[in-house]
Amino acid sequence: MMLENQSIICFAPDPWDSMWRNRHQIMSRLSRTNKILYIEPKMYAALEGLGLLWRSLIDKKLQKERLKCISANLWIYQHPYWGISSRYPVLKHLGFGLRMISLMRAIKKLQLKSPILWIVDPRFGSMIRYLQKSIVCYHVVDNYPEAPYFSKRTRADLGQAEKHMLSVADLVIVTSPFLLEEKSKYNDNVHLVRNAVDYERFSALKNVNGIPKDMEYVPKPVIGYIGAVNEKLDYELLDAAARARPEWSFVFVGGYSNRTGSPVSKFINEHPPNVFFLGRRDVKEIPHYVYACDICIMPYRKDDYTKAIDSLKLYEYFACEKPVVATDIPAVKEYSQLIYIAKDANDFIHKLQEAMISFTPSTRSLQRMIAEQNTWDKRVEQLSLLIQSALNKSNCPCNS
Repeated sequence: MMLENQSIICFAPDPWDSMWRNRHQIMSRLSRTNKILYIEPKMYAALEGLGLLWRSLIDKKLQKERLKCISANLWIYQHPYWGISSRYPVLKHLGFGLRMISLMRAIKKLQLKSPILWIVDPRFGSMIRYLQKSIVCYHVVDNYPEAPYFSKRTRADLGQAEKHMLSVADLVIVTSPFLLEEKSKYNDNVHLVRNAVDYERFSALKNVNGIPKDMEYVPKPVIGYIGAVNEKLDYELLDAAARARPEWSFVFVGGYSNRTGSPVSKFINEHPPNVFFLGRRDVKEIPHYVYACDICIMPYRKDDYTKAIDSLKLYEYFACEKPVVATDIPAVKEYSQLIYIAKDANDFIHKLQEAMISFTPSTRSLQRMIAEQNTWDKRVEQLSLLIQSALNKSNCPCNS
């Protein structure tokens, strides 16, 4: 069953054209039979004085919100540049009010009546009370209050925002057993829907020859990581492995922030010569990069953030039938018979060596079977049933 004839407004923490994550996969599929408005994160202007505020009020480029049509039922909304970043509450409230007026204008233009509000970033929760809606769905994809790539203040703000979201949501979707246990303490309608893979896209390239041009001259064997290069990775472990095995190439495909003083920055600026950063690639190109790797890795730190993740890339690695070496986090233990799990840096090096020589055809077959069972189409069908159930329980006229 696929949800049909609904309007959905998705408040997301990342742009549509960024590295694709679960919200992109879900909304692109729901748009086949429903009208979707995808709200990108707001931009901020550092406006500390009334002179700059006045300039923003009269500048047409800053005033104008942008609606972009991606397909027949999918629209992207970009806030106008009203995101006033200021220590003055009056300016903050003014910016919020102007953004709400702009958003409501876009909703009216697209004729979204009684939409489902799909919240991925809990900080958007402040907008809920001002919008007409059928139900509110809160999609929890990370342990936000423990995210290492946010400042301590931002994590605290996220914690407060999440408490609010859990108290008002009609439906809560989580991606891991840890999140299911934690969020069920604060809401009675919490459901586990794991991440998945676009299996058709990945499997279709299995027998296609050729590798991406920027990997043609990378010496083999290639140890590859495909995903966001941020603070969730264990850079001490990665540095130790790369220096211990200079004959191996460690390739990172994904966007990264070279923020001064961060572990990411240190590794990027001081990495050994057998480490390669290729940057973010379009979602359509990702399968090519996975297939170009000899071994795929999930080198996560072990902390309160990573114990809550359900790694999307694991399913993608399985779809490509690749040896996988991962650190010992909860998300991988279910598949301990299909991957190589390392306890520390030394064991990580050992498991990489083991994966090169002991990966079997039977393991490849089992990986492929797991990937076939965990597709985004199946996940969206599961979500559709949960959403329809929540709609049926609501008093929204859209169900009559």
